[in-house]
Amino acid sequence: MDLELLLVSQFERDRDLAGIGRELRRQVSLAEAVGFDGVGVSEHHATTDHQYLLNEAVIAHLADAVGDMRLTSALCLLPYHNPVRIAEFGATVDVLTGGQFRLGVGLGYREAEYDVFGVDRSDGPGRLVEGLAVLERCWTADGVSFDGEHFQFEDVTIRPKPLQEPRPPIWVGASNESSVRRAARIADGFLGGHVPFDVARRQIEDFRDERASTDRGPGEVALFREAFVAETTEAAEAAVREALMAKYDSYTDWGQDDAIGDDTFQDEWERLREDRFLVGTPAEVAAEIDRYREAMALDSLFVRTQFPGMDPAAVRSSIELFGDEVAPAL
Repeated sequence: MDLELLLVSQFERDRDLAGIGRELRRQVSLAEAVGFDGVGVSEHHATTDHQYLLNEAVIAHLADAVGDMRLTSALCLLPYHNPVRIAEFGATVDVLTGGQFRLGVGLGYREAEYDVFGVDRSDGPGRLVEGLAVLERCWTADGVSFDGEHFQFEDVTIRPKPLQEPRPPIWVGASNESSVRRAARIADGFLGGHVPFDVARRQIEDFRDERASTDRGPGEVALFREAFVAETTEAAEAAVREALMAKYDSYTDWGQDDAIGDDTFQDEWERLREDRFLVGTPAEVAAEIDRYREAMALDSLFVRTQFPGMDPAAVRSSIELFGDEVAPAL
């Protein structure tokens, strides 16, 4: 199982962001040094309550810093974008990283984002499916024409092509059974997140069940978890609890728990920590990760160890402990 770091590009509204590019590169260099297998960058837009760096700019900024690690868009909200441009972006990043790019895509769930891009939310699934078809063809062929409901063009060729053969892997993030099963049909892998342990296990079972009915091979499964490691349980909770609960309050305001379905983020810390978070000592977190790995046979686990308002030094300490003490225990 690969261990990957989901970087944070969301910051409190009044934070001075001077030097933030250096801090992100420092975290990436540290992650590589302590043995992480990859890093990821997420996407959101028009977040008036926070500052959210544009994921494409952050990914480009980090492309020559990842070394041998994977660099993943986790997630590119594909329905907002023209897929030909995303194909060019992904191919460029694949070249810049020496063939280390992985494209993770998702639907998005914020009405405000759909509105600002002039996209009807009901068109999201169709734009996602067509968008992935466009991406695959533009990455692997020249003179591509497409006549879909949402995208139409003739004789399009992108240059450069990706370095990876036949193309970079494509993962889809999904939050309910129908979207998980759709991911199994149209992508190379599934990235789950935010849902409780038992729901995550069921979603992975749904992905594998649906995948077995296709001719695309077994595919890959990955899970995203909020995480923080310190020398004691008390220190870990003290460092992250306030910032992490505030983050989930903002998710509720954005409507993400509605997108998941039969779920809510309005739980007390203890329940969220047990079902969704990996917070504690290296030994405690390693034991929890083993529980996930054994129950779900994960190919990758993404951990996010920074949240708006946190001290960057504490974040780097957690990254270092993950690499030095958690990963070897796995």
